[in-house]
Amino acid sequence: MKRKIIFAALLLLAATVQIPVNDQSVRDRVLNPVEHSAGSSMAYRYEPETVSPAPEGFVPFYISHFGRHGFRYHTTENIYRKFYDIFSEAAAADALTPFGREVKQRIDTISTVCDGHAGELTPVGVAEHRNIAMRMHTNYPEVFCPKKGQSTVRVFSRSTPVDRVVKSMQAFDAALATCEPRLEAEEAPGGEYNSYLNHYTPEYKTYYKEGPWRPIYGAKRDEWVHPERLMALLFSDEFVRDHISSRKNFMTELFAVASILQDAPLDVTLYDLFTDEDIYSLWRLQNINQYLRKGPSALAGDLAASIAEPLLRDFLECADVAVAGGPLAADFRFGHGEGLMPLAALMRLFGASTAESDPDRIEQVWLDFRVTPMAGNIQWIFYRNAKNQVLVKVLLNEREVTLPLDSSLLRLAASAEILPEDRPEVASAGRKPKNAGT
Repeated sequence: MKRKIIFAALLLLAATVQIPVNDQSVRDRVLNPVEHSAGSSMAYRYEPETVSPAPEGFVPFYISHFGRHGFRYHTTENIYRKFYDIFSEAAAADALTPFGREVKQRIDTISTVCDGHAGELTPVGVAEHRNIAMRMHTNYPEVFCPKKGQSTVRVFSRSTPVDRVVKSMQAFDAALATCEPRLEAEEAPGGEYNSYLNHYTPEYKTYYKEGPWRPIYGAKRDEWVHPERLMALLFSDEFVRDHISSRKNFMTELFAVASILQDAPLDVTLYDLFTDEDIYSLWRLQNINQYLRKGPSALAGDLAASIAEPLLRDFLECADVAVAGGPLAADFRFGHGEGLMPLAALMRLFGASTAESDPDRIEQVWLDFRVTPMAGNIQWIFYRNAKNQVLVKVLLNEREVTLPLDSSLLRLAASAEILPEDRPEVASAGRKPKNAGT
């Protein structure tokens, strides 16, 4: 006899993930709060919502998870130093406006605190993962009780070898351990599981670097980015002419610094350098950049989503083991936005998977700050009843989301018959071989 995982209507169509239907509503959401304009650089914002109750008799018993690393400093090594040098040079040439001199003081502070920390996890990033883990324990305490015959609660965590990812995983597991002292967390931080945590195909690498998205992005950059006002606000015309080779680059990169300051360990803002229209336009540009390269873009077809196939396969294989009686209470995976965005698209999650060919309408179907903020995550919560029926609830950033009936995930789960009654090897299962998912 075989059993199958049942992906049932345990989920509600959560209003919190519905996509706006007109430009003005998108603009309002980007500007209120303004931190949304940081897009994929936005700090994680947990928004409490009513959790759908499980059907009568169903109890959670296993969680499968993928999480992006927490909030970090900008990954470009010299971006803080670049602006420090520009403003210092302008000051030496007496080419700063009065407001420019004020901004220079802020840039000096930012450089002092942030320079030399490119890509590092911040204390906010640590707290994000600790809080996600503690909410998971609060919402699904039954998962973190020792299984029959066990004295500990076993979980398996793996990460890419990047330091901010490793530390995110460690913060997550440490928080769970404070909630459940019997937790036994096995951690694999060395990148042994990059074959699915950080998977790239040659075709995708080529598209990512030099694909047909580039001219589309370039055209919208020319259309949406207007740096003239900003230049005049800060510098003399002569300095701009002689020292700033690309005014558009200056504006987009300064906005990137402004965006990622929101939870850096200092009380400085640069948002007041930009008008609301600037902020909205610059957000639109980065939103299509993420969407065209890493999301469900009609231009790329299934190419971006396909790199998440090994990751999805690992979710399903681990579910096979867990539902068949395996020893783990949870499988935790930690990686990057380049894993989260394709996985959400491949799973056809509502609000994260619509293909749109018109760059002016991308924001109608896909919002980067809703899909992949810092510490963004996908969770599968497994429930079982006394009849051994299994239901699965899917969360995107801790918000309930729906799976379309014709999604590849549902077809795969429905056809796999992955849960045989007799699996003698299950008792010793707990982690995948190093080449799992390839």
